[in-house]
Amino acid sequence: MIDEQRSQADDLCTVELTQREVGLLLKYGYPFPDAEEALRGSKVVRGFHRVMIAGFWLENLIADLVRSMKKIRSRGMLEELNELCDKLELALDRKTTLWTPSS
Repeated sequence: MIDEQRSQADDLCTVELTQREVGLLLKYGYPFPDAEEALRGSKVVRGFHRVMIAGFWLENLIADLVRSMKKIRSRGMLEELNELCDKLELALDRKTTLWTPSS
């Protein structure tokens, strides 16, 4: 049981998202209840939501964003969702905190 908990903790990714990005994930990522809870309950630090989410849910959110992108015609929205996918993929690859530079 302890090994399983450690394995789950090792699979957690931390991503810093803007309020807009959280909204896009909720709308176009079709999050399952666990992922939605992580997004909605994320701690806001200096204007960014710090979301801790398991790699499994992150992979699903990315896949759902890609599926949604196939139906969107707006070039601006496609670019925005593509950048969000890149950010999530980077966090998944690193499995560490992804810091967004402050302006």
